[in-house]
Amino acid sequence: MKLKIYSLIAVSTVSLALSSCKKDFLDQTPITQVGPDVAFADAAAAEKLIQGAYDGMYNDYHIWDYQTNGDVRSDNAYSGGDNPANFQIDLFTVNSTNGNVLRDWNSLYSDIKNCNLILTNVPNIKDSKLEVNNRRNQILAEASILRAYMYFNLVRLWGSVPLVTKIPSEGADFYPAKASVDAIYAQIISDLEYGAANAQTTSANKGIMTKGVANALLAKVYATKSTPDWAKVSTYCDAVINGGYSLVSNYDFLWDSNHKNNSEAIWEMQYDGWGGKHGNWMPSVLVGTGWKRFNTPTNDLSKAFDNEGDAIRKASSIKFNNVVSEGWSDSYWNKASYPYINKFRADDKSDNYILRLADIMLLKAEALNELSAGGWSSAATIVNTIRNRVGLGATTATDQASMRLAIEKERRLELAFEGHRWFDLLRTNRAVAVMNAQTDGAGANLNYNVTTAKLLFPIPQDEIDKNPNVR
Repeated sequence: MKLKIYSLIAVSTVSLALSSCKKDFLDQTPITQVGPDVAFADAAAAEKLIQGAYDGMYNDYHIWDYQTNGDVRSDNAYSGGDNPANFQIDLFTVNSTNGNVLRDWNSLYSDIKNCNLILTNVPNIKDSKLEVNNRRNQILAEASILRAYMYFNLVRLWGSVPLVTKIPSEGADFYPAKASVDAIYAQIISDLEYGAANAQTTSANKGIMTKGVANALLAKVYATKSTPDWAKVSTYCDAVINGGYSLVSNYDFLWDSNHKNNSEAIWEMQYDGWGGKHGNWMPSVLVGTGWKRFNTPTNDLSKAFDNEGDAIRKASSIKFNNVVSEGWSDSYWNKASYPYINKFRADDKSDNYILRLADIMLLKAEALNELSAGGWSSAATIVNTIRNRVGLGATTATDQASMRLAIEKERRLELAFEGHRWFDLLRTNRAVAVMNAQTDGAGANLNYNVTTAKLLFPIPQDEIDKNPNVR
């Protein structure tokens, strides 16, 4: 019997991630998912549903794979480690049986299912408590923003995918065909516009979906569509920039684990350690001794920091250790000075930013530069603000073309290992050229042989077997 595409994905499948590791970092209590047996009777049930949607995000995709897909697939990191699925992503040899591809598909659709449970059932709950302080609409807005984010990831990773916005009932609903990319973006924008209109304005807990999250995502969506709408990008960036956020004074405060939910954070995961509900195992697989870690910073990124004289952001982003005594080899680096990602330091507690203000400010600079030939000058003011925080002088860009490359570089150095780089290269049509120019530490070309056909993930074979309509 064929399994339904929209069935609840078992959390145990995430163990594919580290199947060849020496230690099992996923040996933990499964994340509780909200299933269809929840009684949709009152305000308490509605709160349980939205909490379940948030809790469902503490899975492999949002903890770690977002970085593998955004940085290892780019020029920021090599796969490191010993996992064949990660090697394929790094070397652009991904096929439909890749375990990471399957689990990411499952994770994102499981998250969407949780959102659809809310959006289908919460409007029908008859409980006056949901009308207090507009709570019903806030819950619906939070679920809409979350669903939009999941589809934004799906469409950027796979392109055309099934667009499921309700709980399937029977027949063809269980085996949906792929929707067009335009239709998916239309749904994303609709969800985010509802979210921006109805979500809470702010929250001390930066894991909650607010107007700021919705506006930031709208800016990124309009910049990513096949035909960017730079006027709307600018408008939504302004809504975020004027929405009460501010850059933290010290760049390293973002990563020292002592400044969580800070003024720069728009949306960050809320990890609390294994003693709480949400532990973050990612730092354990990025840095440490005893075995080769994953997502190794590239020679090219290290050189980019050095060429810019960017010592502050490099120190916050990359840590070098002597690991000569360890019994593993590496094709890219001398083990006497071996790099590790340094943005995630407190094992099981480090938060990761899905959205922060510097990202949106640089996107605003990009919009200004694209809206007019002379916009580069206004863009430079924003770029220089970001650079000044880390002790760098003004950008040397002097026209629209040079400013494009300056912003691209600034985004890379500012946002390294935050899962953005690959998607920046994709949306600016720079992925093929940049990746095919990559060299190792000795200057030899890495021969990625990237083509446009390799820019998107294939639909997982397991999904094709269950649902032939996605071929």
